[in-house]
Amino acid sequence: MENVKIGENKAFSVYSLVLLLAIYGGIVITSVFGNLGNLSVLDIGPLALPSLGLFVLICLLAVWRRKLYFLFLVFAILAFPAPIDDLFISVPLTNPDDRTQVVFPMITRIDLYLILGILLGVLGKGGKLRVIKFSLSLKVLLVLFLFVFLVNIFKSLDLWDFNLLLAYSFHLRYAILFLVLLQLYDIKNYQKELINGFVISLVFLLLEAYINTLMRGSTRLLSGSLSLNSFANISAAISLFVIVLLRHRQIKRSLGIFTLAVAMIILIGSATRGAFLTLILAYFLMYLLGNHRKIVLNTLRVAAGVALLLGAYVWASRNSHIPDRYSYQEIAKKIDINLSKNSLNEVIKIKSSRETNSIKSRIDLFDASLNMVVANPVTGIGVGRWNRHKNLYSENDRVPRVLLDTHNDYLALVSQYGIPLGLLFSWLIFFYPFYLHAKSKQKETGPLSHLYVINFAMGIAALSNSGFFKHQIAALLLMCFCITLQLHKDYAKAD
Repeated sequence: MENVKIGENKAFSVYSLVLLLAIYGGIVITSVFGNLGNLSVLDIGPLALPSLGLFVLICLLAVWRRKLYFLFLVFAILAFPAPIDDLFISVPLTNPDDRTQVVFPMITRIDLYLILGILLGVLGKGGKLRVIKFSLSLKVLLVLFLFVFLVNIFKSLDLWDFNLLLAYSFHLRYAILFLVLLQLYDIKNYQKELINGFVISLVFLLLEAYINTLMRGSTRLLSGSLSLNSFANISAAISLFVIVLLRHRQIKRSLGIFTLAVAMIILIGSATRGAFLTLILAYFLMYLLGNHRKIVLNTLRVAAGVALLLGAYVWASRNSHIPDRYSYQEIAKKIDINLSKNSLNEVIKIKSSRETNSIKSRIDLFDASLNMVVANPVTGIGVGRWNRHKNLYSENDRVPRVLLDTHNDYLALVSQYGIPLGLLFSWLIFFYPFYLHAKSKQKETGPLSHLYVINFAMGIAALSNSGFFKHQIAALLLMCFCITLQLHKDYAKAD
């Protein structure tokens, strides 16, 4: 039986690497003939070359010392300056008649940094790659991905559609690269570097956002590398991760408090309602579900905590102690629900206002996404194509002609990958790490054993934001997922 499992893992290791090389090969080929698929290189801005210099510098430091590679891993993924993307061949995400034109690189600096780590690891192992140990769910995911990918290639309207598939294959590319990377290094030896990398990334994001906000003259803290919602939500997720580390004494108190302060500045400055809700809901839910033996007692505690918070919120709303944007009274006045209607934007009618515009636009986006799911339930419309085809599935052209996303990761996944693969992706990325931690006998095996917190929190944020379709957020979540999976396997083997 053991030999059968080894054989299966070898076969899937070869299959995943061949699939990865095929995608990169497709990107190279289509880039050579880029004029046939709307590919282009953006006008190189003044910050593109300095960001390239910074990237070369951290790569040289990584070559010099492996610990520096892992110190800068989170930074390269999450916080690295976006202008470097101007240097890559890119594909348009928006339609020609959209008000602004936005492109996305076919290959990203995250691809390059992960490939560098693999090359360094292979050289350190004498030129040998280790067999990847695949769980059943990962095997199913790989097989489903190939099926969905091939079907959507044949459903492509043109080469532009095909290039969008290739560009947004970063979900699979990053996943395979992380799985390979973690076979080459004992990640337990780099826990301190990765935790410090989170701190460096948050500090850099705050400084970069502060400069960007001053340049734009905005009243809200805006990142130049991440969208507003993703910026706030990932900060909330990391802050919750640090809270758990402090609770388990897995981080120095001074460093933890400093990191929390930086994250709170980002949350308050960005003034994003969803991020605050993510922080609160994720904490309560993890507390409730974390120990099944005390689930009744935990339920009572969580219910009391929620009742207390809701009571304070209602009191503050009624007494005008919070801004109208956050007041349930102001929001409720502008929402009318009619269950006799069919489409979502008719069931929930929302008057346009400063307090409700965000909710109103989400309802229209959800409605278009649901129409995509109904029309393409098994294989979706194809990953990366949502923005291009959004108005084909919206009623009366309700979705604005600008770069948008579903504002809901679950709808994004099922509308672009189809229901089977979308649901499997949702479970694996957001909640499977928490499941592994909850059933593990070894609860405290170093700070990295708590990375599940970030995935879980972003799973809550996914209800109102499509963070997993921002490649930086996707890469971070896939890193946390793969590390959790690897640590679980290592500790299970040790037992």
